[in-house]
Formats: sequence, structure tokens, C-alpha cells
Amino acid sequence: MKRYNAATISVALVALSALNLTACAEGKKDEGEKSARTGVVEQQSGGIKAADFTLTDLAGKPLKLSEYQGKVVILDFWATWCGPCVKEIPHFNELSAEYGDTGLVILGISVDRDGEPAVNKFKEKSPINYRVAVGDNDLYNIYQQYLPPDERGGIPFTFIIDKQGVIRQHFVGYRPKEVFVETIKPLL
Repeated sequence: MKRYNAATISVALVALSALNLTACAEGKKDEGEKSARTGVVEQQSGGIKAADFTLTDLAGKPLKLSEYQGKVVILDFWATWCGPCVKEIPHFNELSAEYGDTGLVILGISVDRDGEPAVNKFKEKSPINYRVAVGDNDLYNIYQQYLPPDERGGIPFTFIIDKQGVIRQHFVGYRPKEVFVETIKPLL
């Protein structure tokens, strides 16, 4: 039996993800803005191009990842019931205020099963000063594929995406603000 190393398996997973994303994008074109997907996984020098998506944010406006080309993006998948997720929100509020003028954008994608009502109720008590949208299972699954298999399934999971739309770093679980500062500063 032939043995495969981790790099070979990773390349195969990226290729399978690309095929899956293409199928998702083609199959969902007519389902409306809330869950529309565009693009496919593209291997880039030093990382993987983040899959584009279009959701509707909590203010009812379209939120499309590709609109932030030229900016550094912190893309955070979280839920209102997740303690570590909630603990990171003040960090993201501070980072948005401190680095927003220098090209940082923070996008929160809620994975709450109760959707917008749960997130809006949460925001009444805990302010969030960056854009938030409610994701769906398709988007969750697409971005889970960017994580190593042994890191999949937990939240929060967060991606640092550079100005060209390439994922440069990921984190699973709570991280202190300093970790994000160290990661974004060289990219800004």
C-alpha cells in the first residue's frame, strides 16, 4: 500500500475543496443574495485565496468579501452562546477602532442556529462596532476546509486575509488581542 505524506493529503484536500466550491457556486446562483457564493479555491504563493461570499449584514446591506480587496480582513466565525467567542469581541472592537483607518476590516460571521434574532438580542447588551452577518452551513463548511483536519469543528475560528485576498493565518479558539496585533501589523 502506498503511503502519502501530509503535504500530499493537504494538496488533495485543497483540490477537492475547489471542486466542491465550484459546484456550490454554480448550484446556488439563483438562491439570492443571502447565500450566494462566487469564486473557487485558488492556491496562491504563501497561502490560499479566500472564497468570496455574499451575505446580508445585520443592517440589511450586502456584505461581500471581495469588496474588501486592498484591505486586511479579520474574518471571525463565532456564536453568541460561545464564551471564548464573546471574550474576543472587545478585542475586535478595539482593533477596529485602532487600525480601521490604516486598512483593517473586521467581519463577524455568526453561526448561531437562531440566526439574526439571537445576534440582534446579543448586540443589545454587548456592542459590536464592526460588520456582522449570519452565515449558513455552506459558508461554515467552506471555511472549515481551510483548517487542518485536527482543528475543524470548534469555534471561534478566525482567518487573517491579506490585501490580495489570501489567507495568511488562522486561529481556532480564543486568542488575546496581542496575537491579532502581531499578525495584522506586517500586512497593513
